Amino acid sequence: MNALSNVAFRAWLVVALLWPVACLNYLDRLMITTMRGSLKADIAMTDAQFGLLTSVFLWVYAVLSPFAGFFADRFGRSRLIVASLLVWSAVTWLTGHAQDFNQLLVARSLMGVSEACYIPAALALITDYHRGPTRSLATGLHMSGLYAGAALGGLGGRLAEHFKWQSAFSLFGAV
Repeated sequence: MNALSNVAFRAWLVVALLWPVACLNYLDRLMITTMRGSLKADIAMTDAQFGLLTSVFLWVYAVLSPFAGFFADRFGRSRLIVASLLVWSAVTWLTGHAQDFNQLLVARSLMGVSEACYIPAALALITDYHRGPTRSLATGLHMSGLYAGAALGGLGGRLAEHFKWQSAFSLFGAV
């Protein structure tokens, strides 16, 4: 393999490795919305409190995303991606062990912290490897992982129907 084809291989390998991470990023954040009934049956909360569970994630995510971009530039994109994945996987798993609304609220806040680190670092890493004519395609392929994860978030609801809502968080946290 010559040097040019080795560089191209590594560039596409980055996208291939990030795709399942992107998929999990959106699956883990959205599956809570598909198990609303199961959650509310198990943990007492109002509709407004359930809405807060989904909103607190977004508030934390929005506030921390610019800082995550700074950290990705300063400390390394790959390191931040790996750390983010490990932390949000642990938080996803821990969410399945929440016993009350307040524990769920803390877990969703922590999910916002950990997932805010992924997108800025991943997009920057892709642009590090894809310059010029492949950048848009590489970014588009990566983004398809996010949308696949959003679509697969419904698996959480299916697992909650057939087993318990906790099983979905434990399973996808372990993945």
